[in-house]
Amino acid sequence: MSIGTAVRARLGRFEQPVAEAYRAMFIDLDDLARQAGAVAPGARRILEIGCGDGSVADRVVRTHPQARYLGIDVSAAPGRRYTGAPDRATFVTMTSGQLRATEPVPYDLVLVVDVLHHVHDLHDRAALLADAAALLAADGTLVVKEWARGRHPAYFAGAVADRYVSGDRDARFMDRAELSALLTAAVPELAVATSSSVRPWSCNVLVTARRQSQRLRRKLR
Repeated sequence: MSIGTAVRARLGRFEQPVAEAYRAMFIDLDDLARQAGAVAPGARRILEIGCGDGSVADRVVRTHPQARYLGIDVSAAPGRRYTGAPDRATFVTMTSGQLRATEPVPYDLVLVVDVLHHVHDLHDRAALLADAAALLAADGTLVVKEWARGRHPAYFAGAVADRYVSGDRDARFMDRAELSALLTAAVPELAVATSSSVRPWSCNVLVTARRQSQRLRRKLR
C-alpha cells in the first residue's frame, strides 16, 4: 500500500478537501479545464482515458455544460470522488483498447491527463495514444497533459510525490521534446495545435492535437 493510499484511508470525511489541497500544490485543475474548454468549446461527447478519482471530471463537466462525459480507468473504482451531476458523467473500469473495441460513437474531446508517465512501456504508451486518436471524431481534439521532466525544483518534488506518495516507483517522465516526438510517432494523423503550461508550474505541459486535413497531409508529404 502506498503512503497516499494509507493516509487517505484514515482521513474519512476529510479525504476530499485534503486531496484537493495536496493536488493544488502541483496543478490547478480549474486552469486545465479552462484550457480544454478553450480548445474544444462545443464538445458534446467527452472521454477521459485514465480518469482516476474524478477530479478532472468535476471541472470538465462544469466547463462543458452541454456535454456528456465518460471516464475510464483500470482502477476498481474510477470517479469515486466525482461530485458533479450524476446524470452528466459515467465511469467505467476498462482500458482504452477495450473501449475502442466496442466501436463507440466518436468523441469530440479526448483527455489523457498525467497518465503516460504511469505507462512504463514505450509501445504501450504509443498504443494508448493510438486508441485515443481512433476514438476521436473527425473534427475532435486530443488533450494530453504530462508532468514534464526538467531541472526545476517543482519537477523533482512532483516526481518524488508520484513515486513515493502515490506509489508508482517505476513512473517514467518525459521532457517536452520526448512528449512531442511520442505524439508524432504514435499518432501521425494528428497535428499538434497548441502547446502550453497549466498553472502553477511550467512542468505541467499541455499539448492539444487535431486530425490533419487531407490538404495538409499532402503538403507534408
